Amino acid sequence: MALKLSSTNESALGTLTTNSPTPKERVLGIIGCQVLEDEMAYVVARDPDVKQVVVIDSTSEGTVASKIQRMAPEKRLSLFDENFDLRQFQMSNGVNVIIWVKPLELHQSPPLLRETVVKAIGQIESLTQSVLIFYGQCGNAFNNMEIITRNIHVPVTILKDREGGPVDDCYGIALGGRKEYRDFLINQPSPAYILNTMWVANWRHFMLDIQMMRDPNDIEEAKEVFEYMDYKKAVGLNTGLTDQSAFSEQLIEFANIFGLVPESHRCSLHVVEDSYKEAKKFLMGSV
Repeated sequence: MALKLSSTNESALGTLTTNSPTPKERVLGIIGCQVLEDEMAYVVARDPDVKQVVVIDSTSEGTVASKIQRMAPEKRLSLFDENFDLRQFQMSNGVNVIIWVKPLELHQSPPLLRETVVKAIGQIESLTQSVLIFYGQCGNAFNNMEIITRNIHVPVTILKDREGGPVDDCYGIALGGRKEYRDFLINQPSPAYILNTMWVANWRHFMLDIQMMRDPNDIEEAKEVFEYMDYKKAVGLNTGLTDQSAFSEQLIEFANIFGLVPESHRCSLHVVEDSYKEAKKFLMGSV
């Protein structure tokens, strides 16, 4: 397995027009939010057809590559920064996946989020036969996908539930879809703060990213928000993708800090599994 980090200063991602995949090189592009990186790592690591994974990580944490490496050490894994010229990189015969992880902070502006993701699709589309967007609607950032992708020349799939509709956000993805998300919220007896696996593990950094806090060691601002919203419990959406002891400990720690009752809610992976399979069907040839 090769783990590489480019040190080149040449910025060429904006001009990727050559090195299109050959019939023997089938390439799926995944562009997604770091809040869903556990799910991205999971679907790629568990796919026996995938021989090579190329990771572009735009986050400060930079943890998705190590998760894939840990779950699937047999896969060839290459890690590059955004300045690397991917035209120099040789894809493997068989199925390759390009994963581009985008930071949570983009959610502060849905139009900016949409613009950034669409630009990223355009930057890798010449290397792929299919692209999967690992996002929900996210504040209506991805409404009207037909219009958003009208200038994209490869099939683009967004995460969908089993009724065929796009899910609302990362919580709806873990809960299984729009109906399941709605039922979950209706059945909450009191206001609840919801966290998925990445939020449980990284809540201090994420609160900084969305400006709930200005200092990761000063949580008074966040506490004021929680008191105003009258949250009573912290619900951790447990997909089983992380170490269960660590997940439980982190959820309890978070709840104790904010004076909430911790609750673990078992969730599903079928939204990401089914959407990944749908996007993969567009790859050339049979897999």
